[in-house]
Amino acid sequence: MPYILLAVLFGLLTVFVATQHAVHGRAFDEWMQDDYGQRVLAFYLSWGQDRSFLEMAPELYMPQHGSAYELIVAAVQKLTGEQWRTRSVIGGVTGLLGVLAIALCGREVAGPWGAFTAAAGLALYPRYTGSIFNNSKDVPFTVAMIVVLWLVLRTVRRWQSGERRFELLQDAALGSAIGFAAAIRVNALAWFAVLAVLIAAFWIRRRPEGAEAVRAELSRQFGSLLLIVSTCYLAMSLTWPYLLVRPVSGALDAVASMSKYQWNHEILYLGAMVPAPQVPWHYAPLWLIIGSPLPLILLVVASAGALWWRRVPSDGRYLVLAAYVAVPLILLIVLRPTLYNSLRQFLYIVPGLILIATGVLLAVVRAVARSGRRAWAAAVVGLAVVGQAEAVVASLQIYPYEYAYFSPIVGGYANAHHSFEGEYWGSCSSQAATWLRKHHLDYPVAEPSFQDVLGWNTLIEKELPGITPVGDGHPVFLISREPRDGYRTIHSVVLAGEQLCQVAVRSDVPSPPSAG
Repeated sequence: MPYILLAVLFGLLTVFVATQHAVHGRAFDEWMQDDYGQRVLAFYLSWGQDRSFLEMAPELYMPQHGSAYELIVAAVQKLTGEQWRTRSVIGGVTGLLGVLAIALCGREVAGPWGAFTAAAGLALYPRYTGSIFNNSKDVPFTVAMIVVLWLVLRTVRRWQSGERRFELLQDAALGSAIGFAAAIRVNALAWFAVLAVLIAAFWIRRRPEGAEAVRAELSRQFGSLLLIVSTCYLAMSLTWPYLLVRPVSGALDAVASMSKYQWNHEILYLGAMVPAPQVPWHYAPLWLIIGSPLPLILLVVASAGALWWRRVPSDGRYLVLAAYVAVPLILLIVLRPTLYNSLRQFLYIVPGLILIATGVLLAVVRAVARSGRRAWAAAVVGLAVVGQAEAVVASLQIYPYEYAYFSPIVGGYANAHHSFEGEYWGSCSSQAATWLRKHHLDYPVAEPSFQDVLGWNTLIEKELPGITPVGDGHPVFLISREPRDGYRTIHSVVLAGEQLCQVAVRSDVPSPPSAG
């Protein structure tokens, strides 16, 4: 039954990707990400001669950003000969792979029902599924991190069972997966801190007896670590040309640049405008609470109570999940990097929370069912389903901006967007462009032109055939958040009473005859 339900879930998600990839709009930074991918692909196709990726605007720090995912997107675009729809479809397929990967993790944690529950939890997490089509950095990174998490769970199972078959192959796969993830976001190197925690726990809980056994175990672990580090750096270098060009300083430069990213703008947080480099320590944990469905948060809190009650976890799987969540969260709180755009930069922590919630939920249901109280077990499942249904309904209410979901703890989007960042991608440009495409002929102008000041004209240019894009000056039509002198608003894209963006026309252009 759980595998049948999992198949149904994947079928529904496939339909979602096939029908929605062209609906969710473009994010404001997709143009430069796409440009970066094309330049990186040119580096490989020219056998390292074309190094134009190093010539991008220095304030963007694009070479220091990992290029693995953008390289894949650019390669597929070259094969299809099409740019933006291809990009959206690849994003949707990547999102599907993330759900498959967390299902594998859920199976490791709680068996077949764990696979389905974890997959459903991620598929119905609005800030994940709602951004798979236009977030080409955080979603692919999250998917890569889930794959690493699955390999680490399998590694810990191998440690516990004492199995040695295919040990070298599995260590090489783990190192390569960490390297690929780091070639998307360098944050993935935090996995070595997680592995250090797991190794320390191994020596505390299962220390070999006798000097000879200790030496043998140390030798084995050192060899595994050396293989993991080597394959990690190899995978990073093969998919990230900045490391090929600067093999010694590249990785260190990337870590330094990303840990204190120079994005000196203000963001709305707790009702006040706060400089992004100075967000308070509670930014990350609070966003994980208010940006997640309520059942997830309640189950994670319950897991802390269960851990206290049991005193020690039953096995290493839960220690892996706890370290996966706690280590990066502690690093975010202590190091205080530049953070903005809600929780997208630490979205990769969410799968760990989902897997913890999955383990707790199924453990409670099974324990209650074994005690003969099947009605109570059904009630627990029912409460979880009802709570998750709230996230589905709330997502439909703000569609196609599901990535701006807020928990009922803060009153949903309608109330929370007054105190926190709401729709931050500027993807409303696509809806505005759709309206303009249908109505621009109502305005009597010989040579219609437009400018999208939310993002880049190229993101919506194909949606406006017959209208010339201009980068400056005074175009006939303007897509923006705020009014501009010399223009009048002719259409607004509104979400929960908030104007996301508007279409304006130059004041000297007469109104359509029907507008009277």
